[in-house]
Amino acid sequence: MASPTKIMIGGERVEITADQVFLATRDQTPDKPHTYGVLVNGVLWPPLQLIALATGVPGNSGETRNYNSHTALKALNELGFSTFEEITYSGNGNVVVRENRKRG
Repeated sequence: MASPTKIMIGGERVEITADQVFLATRDQTPDKPHTYGVLVNGVLWPPLQLIALATGVPGNSGETRNYNSHTALKALNELGFSTFEEITYSGNGNVVVRENRKRG
């Protein structure tokens, strides 16, 4: 897996690792991704939820925005996770991830 990366959280650079992300998802259930998705162990996760689980800091806390989806996607992509933009759903509710929307 990739080397650690850093993400700006509340004005500070916080280092995260892929192992932190993997461990943070154990025994957790992903929220339904709305626009962006990150593939972890074959499961699609919202990027903000992954960063919140891995760091313990929510994307938004009260009136403060600690980080956004693009920042989260960039960090998770740097860690080697497959990240996707423009997640859509089929008529029967299944997620549709188009390979051409994969970030890399």
